[in-house]
Amino acid sequence: MTKKKLLIVDDDLSLFKAYQEMFDSTKIEVLGVSTGKDALHALNLQKPDLVILDIMLPGGMNGFDVLEKIEASSQHKSIPVIVLTNLDSEEKVAKSIGAQKYFVKANTSKKQIVETVLKYLA
Repeated sequence: MTKKKLLIVDDDLSLFKAYQEMFDSTKIEVLGVSTGKDALHALNLQKPDLVILDIMLPGGMNGFDVLEKIEASSQHKSIPVIVLTNLDSEEKVAKSIGAQKYFVKANTSKKQIVETVLKYLA
């Protein structure tokens, strides 16, 4: 069985490392990038099965921009996107663009994220 790929787009390296450890025992390969531009590159190169996306990203392209590009691409549109951000006011916007789930970092346990990812990749 091929490993499922999870792409985490977040400029918080400690968050990425924590998720990498949490998915260590699963059949999920965790990839991480910190900018929107890198996210689009990774989508084409790595073909992830699921994306966890932060809204606030450095480099001029935010999570909404990335989400819009994913949704506009016939190649990537079917990839589920989970938004994980510190912004609690943007859920409607994110879901209207195409996010499947919206989590606020401060209100969400890592366990909830892991369970959600496993559900989508099952």
